[in-house]
Amino acid sequence: MIPTREECLKLMGDFGMLDNIVAHSLEVARVALFLSKELNKRGQRISLELVEAASLLHDLTKTACLKTKEDHARTGSQLLKQLGYERVGEVVAQHIWLGKKEDPLTLSEEEIVNYADKRVMHDRIVTLDERFHDLKDRYGRDQKAIDYLDRMEKEIYGIEQKIFFILQTDPDELLTL
Repeated sequence: MIPTREECLKLMGDFGMLDNIVAHSLEVARVALFLSKELNKRGQRISLELVEAASLLHDLTKTACLKTKEDHARTGSQLLKQLGYERVGEVVAQHIWLGKKEDPLTLSEEEIVNYADKRVMHDRIVTLDERFHDLKDRYGRDQKAIDYLDRMEKEIYGIEQKIFFILQTDPDELLTL
């Protein structure tokens, strides 16, 4: 079961997502849907409905977690699964880190949402360099945090290479959306 866009927007309101987080999520969904449609034209089999719902809802519990300091990927996933959106919850769980080794020849909804989230800083599309520079400025308080972000950055660049190898275009094309 996958919620419609309207149902996602209602959930975002019901769970009190801050306006800036809503704006971020709407832009992530736009990037993720664009990539998914282009990839599907080149033989990938990405569920547009799943990508849209997971993109819109990936930060569903982030507002609450700003206070509780819980992992919003985990709490969001649990909540969505409790609501009956099992597959959406699985994708949301992996929007920060991918939990499994992906197929080198095909892209998953998890990879698309994870990547789109990293390409949107606040509510605008940016390069990965810009995004990770910002993340390191904000969260790189010690060497452990910097190492964590470096590992994440390496993983995301791998996903980017995979996406744009299939698309046969430059990642900076997203900046024109």
